[in-house]
Amino acid sequence: MRLSVVIPARNEEGHVGETLDALRERLERERISYEILVVDDGSDDATAAEVAKRAAIDRNLRLVPHRGPHGFGAAVRLGLDSFTGDAVVIAMADGSDDPEDVVRYYHALRGGAD
Repeated sequence: MRLSVVIPARNEEGHVGETLDALRERLERERISYEILVVDDGSDDATAAEVAKRAAIDRNLRLVPHRGPHGFGAAVRLGLDSFTGDAVVIAMADGSDDPEDVVRYYHALRGGAD
């Protein structure tokens, strides 16, 4: 089962890199097949550059530009329209969601949870 993680982000240059690094490290350690989509919701800082830097070394990471209309809900919907995995998790770009919770969710689904 391939897990998709959708991360809506707007002006998160100070957090998104660490969030991506922590998620990638935890998913890879657990050997979970994944894709991470960061939906850049019209950031006017270096959010997209932080994501692009990591996407250049990880083919499982994708930057999805959100041209608008902007807003958290619209960014989430774009991410949900764009993911390709078998299951999806929405995580916050600021690191407020623990990567361990993403792993627990994956294992719950693998165990037969709806």
